[in-house]
Amino acid sequence: MKSCRLVVMLSLLSGMSWAQCATGSPGTNCGGPLSVQPQSGNNTQSAITLVDLGLPVLAPAAGQYTLSVASGMIVESDNGNSYHSLMGPQGPAGAAGAQGATGAAGPQGPAGPIGPAGATGATGTTGATGSAGPQGPAGPIGPAGATGATGTTGATGTAGSQGPAGPIGPAGATGATGTTGATGTAGPQGGVGPAGAVGPAGVQGAVGPVGPQGITGAPGATGLTGAVGPIGVTGAVGPAGPQGAAGAAGTAGATGAVGPAGVAGVQGPAGPQGPTGTMAAPSDYSFYYGTGYKAGTGTVEVAGTSDRNQIDMTNAISVRCVATIGSAALPSGSYAEAEYTPDGTNWFPLSGEVPVTTPNELSSSSWQGLPTGANGDYMVRIVVLNAGSVAAQIGLRQLHLQFK
Repeated sequence: MKSCRLVVMLSLLSGMSWAQCATGSPGTNCGGPLSVQPQSGNNTQSAITLVDLGLPVLAPAAGQYTLSVASGMIVESDNGNSYHSLMGPQGPAGAAGAQGATGAAGPQGPAGPIGPAGATGATGTTGATGSAGPQGPAGPIGPAGATGATGTTGATGTAGSQGPAGPIGPAGATGATGTTGATGTAGPQGGVGPAGAVGPAGVQGAVGPVGPQGITGAPGATGLTGAVGPIGVTGAVGPAGPQGAAGAAGTAGATGAVGPAGVAGVQGPAGPQGPTGTMAAPSDYSFYYGTGYKAGTGTVEVAGTSDRNQIDMTNAISVRCVATIGSAALPSGSYAEAEYTPDGTNWFPLSGEVPVTTPNELSSSSWQGLPTGANGDYMVRIVVLNAGSVAAQIGLRQLHLQFK
C-alpha cells in the first residue's frame, strides 16, 4: 500500500503543472500542482534526486507525507508518524532476452596475383671420377682335411646300441688374404650457382565489408516490488511506582464561640517522599523491523540515525540484545550489539554481542549487568559488525533491547 502511495505521489509530482516555488529556510517550498518538464531538446531521462547529507531527517508533521534519505535508504513519514523504509524484498529476476541472430559474414576479398618466380641459378660442373685402384691377388686355397676311418658294423640280432661315430678330420688351413688396392683421388666439387632474384610481393586483397550487427534481445521484465512488512508491536509500559504515604493531618483549631469563625488551624507538615518506582521486568524496546539489507564491511549503525531511541535506564540492572535473522547471514565473527551515548558524540557498548552468522535463527546475548555509567536517560542505537572483507546481504528481521 505504501509503495503504491509513493508511485501516486511521484506521478502527481511529474504529471501536474503550474506549480509556484519560493526559497524556504531550509529548502524550497512549491505550491502544487507540480510539473517536472525537461528543457526542449533534452534527451535525458527525467528524475527527482534526493541527496543524503548524513543529517537527521526532518521532524514528522501531521497532515504531511514526507520523503527523505537516511543512510542511503529512501524513508517516508505519513501524517506525522515515524519514518520507515519503502523498500520491499527484491523481485525475481526477469527472464533473459533471446539472443540476437548472428550477422552474415562479409565476402572474402580477391586474392592478389602471384609474383613471377626467380630465375634458377646455373648448375655447377661435376668433378671427374677418380680411377679405381687394382684388386689384390686371391690367396691360395688350403688342402682338404683327411677323412676319418669308418667304424665297424654291429652284429645283427637283438637291437644293440649304435656304434660310436668315427672322429672328424681336422679342417684345412685358410689361405692368406690379398692386400687392398689404393683408393683413387676424389674429383673437385662443382661450384654453387648464384641464387635467383626474389619475385615482387603480390598485391594485398581488399578487406570484405563487415556483416550487419545481430539484433539485441529485449530486456527481461522488472520484478514486482515486494510489500512492506508490518510495524512491530510496541512493548508494554511498566506499572507506576507505589504512591508515597500521605502526611499526618494537622490538629484542628479550637472551636470559637458562635458568631465569627475561629482562626484556621496550622497546616500539618508534609509526609515523607515515597520510594522510587522500579522499572518493569523485562522492559522491551523494538529497534528494527524489516526484510534485510546489504551490510558494508566494518561497523555500521542499523537503519542510520532514524532508528535511535531515548531510554531512561536509571533503575535498570541488567540488559540483553535479541536479533531475528532471515535466510541471509554474515560471515563468521559478525555480530550486532547496542551502544549508548552520554554526550551525543561518544558511543559506548551497552549490551553483549549477538551473533548474526546463522540463517533463519533467533539469537540473543546473555543477560549482563548494566555497564558503569549507563544508569541514566541516554540515547541508544544498534550497530552491526560485518567481519568479512566485502559487503554482504543480511536478512535482518527484528532487533529488540530488553532490561530488567
